[in-house]
Amino acid sequence: MENLLAVARLFSGGKFDEVSDRLAHEVEFHIYEDQKHLIGKAQVLEFCKGIADYFSTIDTDFRESGSLVGEGKVVIYGYGEFKKDGQLVNAVHSCDVYEFNDDGMIAKIHSYCNSGQQ
Repeated sequence: MENLLAVARLFSGGKFDEVSDRLAHEVEFHIYEDQKHLIGKAQVLEFCKGIADYFSTIDTDFRESGSLVGEGKVVIYGYGEFKKDGQLVNAVHSCDVYEFNDDGMIAKIHSYCNSGQQ
């Protein structure tokens, strides 16, 4: 279970390259704030590349508030701030729910965010 938690923490922290090999081929990524439903590893990785590109232009501070681990499921929740030139551009309260398949691969991600300057 600890390994699944580590994988989830990396993904929630925006370290997509480090866990891309743990995405199932038919992974589903539900991003509820943006009303997106991505299906398939290629589509998810393309979306994540855009997020990573954005993260490279700003300073990010992610703080995990907590996590829950169950049978094949992991939940990571926390808070993040995004700053450019020292100024707060956005802040996000987030909760990511991961479902892993029997091979320990991420099969589904459900991402809930409440964004806006805090």
